[in-house]
Amino acid sequence: MATLTEREGYVIRAANFRDSDQMISALTSDGLISFLARGVNKPTSKNGPACRLLAHSKFSLSEGKAGGFSLRESLCLAPAPEKEDLLTMASLTFIAELSSKTLQGEGLGKEYPWLARAVEAIREGFDPLTSVLVLFAHYLALEGFGLNVDECVYCGAKTGIVGLSYQDGGFVCRKCLNESATEANSRKLKIIRYCFRCGLSDFSRVTFQKEECIGLISELCQYLNDLTGVRLKSLSIIQKL
Repeated sequence: MATLTEREGYVIRAANFRDSDQMISALTSDGLISFLARGVNKPTSKNGPACRLLAHSKFSLSEGKAGGFSLRESLCLAPAPEKEDLLTMASLTFIAELSSKTLQGEGLGKEYPWLARAVEAIREGFDPLTSVLVLFAHYLALEGFGLNVDECVYCGAKTGIVGLSYQDGGFVCRKCLNESATEANSRKLKIIRYCFRCGLSDFSRVTFQKEECIGLISELCQYLNDLTGVRLKSLSIIQKL
């Protein structure tokens, strides 16, 4: 008899498999889980709503002898934010791709509260691009790629910070400014520090201008690509907003 397991989480990837099936990946408080959802593409499928991207759902899964999971039944606790403006849709698309390509392996439940907060903040009307930026920063930090935003990465100075080096992983003081660092104004540095240092309770405390968010999201995408080779295709949609 197949073993049954219950999981609750957010769908971060839904890939078509055969005619009407999908392979689903969801981020839960216990980490990532993937499973086969048979017939989910059919208009009459009861599991369809629960398997849409960024839906918050509860899944009852059957584990086969080979160890793979398949969906038995599901309950959609909350659909993805249903807003038709391009900014929101582009942001949600980016969050789903960022999550599916950045979070790898098992034991990643630590990212779950941040994804949940980002999606719920957008549902509540909080700025989507600010949500993307803060989530991106915390994903990087939790994956071990966070920037040092507390001191100069070269000398440890906590004052006189005037620039940022993605190559060397953080803030740079005026004395240590070099060709691998980019000088930045105080507002940009404050935004970067806030995004990496804020807590969950601060998530919706401040918003940033669209141009500021897009610029920093683009920089973080390049940083991620340089470190891991991961390229986010949905960035091009963000950049056209």
